[in-house]
Amino acid sequence: MPSESENRPVRKIGYARVSTSDQNPDMQIAALKSYGVPEDWIFVDRASGGTMKRPEFLKAMSYAQEEGMEFVVWKLDRLGRTLGGILETLKQLQERGIAFVSLTDRIDTTGPMGKAMVHLLAVFAELERDLIAERTKAGIRRARERGEQGGRPVAMTPERIARAEEMLAEGERGNAIWRAMKEIDGPPISRAAYYAWQKVWDVENRDPGLLGE
Repeated sequence: MPSESENRPVRKIGYARVSTSDQNPDMQIAALKSYGVPEDWIFVDRASGGTMKRPEFLKAMSYAQEEGMEFVVWKLDRLGRTLGGILETLKQLQERGIAFVSLTDRIDTTGPMGKAMVHLLAVFAELERDLIAERTKAGIRRARERGEQGGRPVAMTPERIARAEEMLAEGERGNAIWRAMKEIDGPPISRAAYYAWQKVWDVENRDPGLLGE
């Protein structure tokens, strides 16, 4: 990893990610090195883009502080699994005056086209939030159609659904989310009730090819 020498900071920081320990990041690393990222400044995680437990990503972001540096990835989806998460990272880099470069997608925020792309991503992130809200409303309608009303409150309230979907997008599952649901105001919610909702959510949101996973 980078030393605290007088040569710091360098201009380019590279980040690579593979979803599992069985996958090989060598192609990403080779592309980053070819672009000019020093090997010691390439950070590699072996983790899903949906989880925030990515220590090398956090380390890379901690080094990306000096204006004029570049944060380089092989492909945009290496930053994360959701548009909201990707956009948040781009905003942080932009606020620090750091350029973002995605080699495969040919995105470079130093130019006008790259800056326009960030604005487009913001639009799509807003669309993603709207779609989640629509799915929430549809889920409530389906619950009512199944008779989950009139004397028996629906345990998965809109507030709980919104929080559960955020946690699922971050890679959390099962008991962790159920416990979080109990902390949110609403009718009592059993473990079975939450798991039944999660099973339906999994079916409705299954997309194995999402963002190159």
